[in-house]
Amino acid sequence: MAIQIGGLATGLDTNELITQLLKIERKPIERLQREQSYLKSRLDAFTKFDSKLKGLLEKAEGLASFDKIAANKAVAASEDYFSVSASSSAEQGDYNINVVSLARREKEVSQGFADISAGEFGTGTLSLTVGGESVDITLDETNNSLGGIRDAINAAGAGVSASIINDGDPDNPYRLVLTADDAGTAVEATASLTGGTYASPLFTQTQEGSQAHIKVDGIDIYRNSNSITEAIPGVTIDLLKPHADAAETTGVQVDLDVDAVEKKVKDFVTSYNEVVSFISDQSDSSWGRDSGLHMPLRRLQSMIGSALGGDNSIQALTQLGVSTQKDGTLKVDGAVLKGAISDDLDGVVGLFAGSAATEGLSAKLVDYLKSVTDRSDGILASRKTATDSGLRRLDSQIERQEARLEQREETLRAQFTAMEQLVSSMNATSSYLSQLPNLTHLAGGQ
Repeated sequence: MAIQIGGLATGLDTNELITQLLKIERKPIERLQREQSYLKSRLDAFTKFDSKLKGLLEKAEGLASFDKIAANKAVAASEDYFSVSASSSAEQGDYNINVVSLARREKEVSQGFADISAGEFGTGTLSLTVGGESVDITLDETNNSLGGIRDAINAAGAGVSASIINDGDPDNPYRLVLTADDAGTAVEATASLTGGTYASPLFTQTQEGSQAHIKVDGIDIYRNSNSITEAIPGVTIDLLKPHADAAETTGVQVDLDVDAVEKKVKDFVTSYNEVVSFISDQSDSSWGRDSGLHMPLRRLQSMIGSALGGDNSIQALTQLGVSTQKDGTLKVDGAVLKGAISDDLDGVVGLFAGSAATEGLSAKLVDYLKSVTDRSDGILASRKTATDSGLRRLDSQIERQEARLEQREETLRAQFTAMEQLVSSMNATSSYLSQLPNLTHLAGGQ
């Protein structure tokens, strides 16, 4: 930008004069920018409000059915032999478990070879039989090395994986290892090859495959995995090691997880309180009275405070120790809530999840919250559409005003420059005229 130096003829600070004049003429732009800032802040507030509502929606959905509300815990007397976990559908009770043996996958290992890439195996067919199913792999000059066979087996999808180990032998350290994909599955490899330097049989079994074997209350149970499900309904048993004594057992207790259910209800209340507090925090803003904030709050308050209806043993949140405070937020009496969960889980589930005849609190909340947070016609969607339109209009107006102001500055500078030139010319004329008497005197002296 060129440096502007004004006032040389007039003595006026023309740059400052122009700045002050432009500052006055910028007022309409500043008004538009304030409106722009308001719209952006309002949209930001509704974006945050939408996020709070979606948080409440998520918590309400987490209480919408028995499986989502109910929680069980499984505790083993010792975790030396297995660990346990329970789902909401777990069969509660006490069990005694003996781990007889762990599931193992069969392993077959080849003789040692000096080189991974050399064609040691000749050409022909390698047959793999895994769990009674056979797959033939063709070997030729392109894949009859140790590495080539490994890759061909892994690509065959035969139910067995191949890898190469180095056992440290100074002459022939590389061995091909076949491992069954499933425990307890038999693996057999036979070769019909011409040429090559391999010794027959090609593979030797180093680990026999076997199923996991446990006893639950004396009943034998076998599985092809060390993670056993449904031996006890709804309980997963992850085996670690066998018991040393066949008569030894480890006790497992499966019971209602009161703390987990309590946490779900408290998390729901916390999310509801975040919605209420957010609306309260907007009270000092210009959009604090917007119906888009207060209409959802009134609907939520109505649903939260209404009785369920029907014949459910628990009809309202107050029976769970949930009460409304002066600021509209909810408070939970933990002792009352735990007592209700322990004594009447079905009643708690019924309040939130409802029944075939009665719509539960969660279902009502979920339906409503989905509508107000819908991306197409929810609260944020409608406010965002209007705000985006307003911001585009303001951007266009500000752009036009800025362009006009730039032209106005150029005009002012041109006018002040012309004035300076005129004053400078007049000063020069005045100076000339003031010298005329002296010139006349000089002329007379001649």
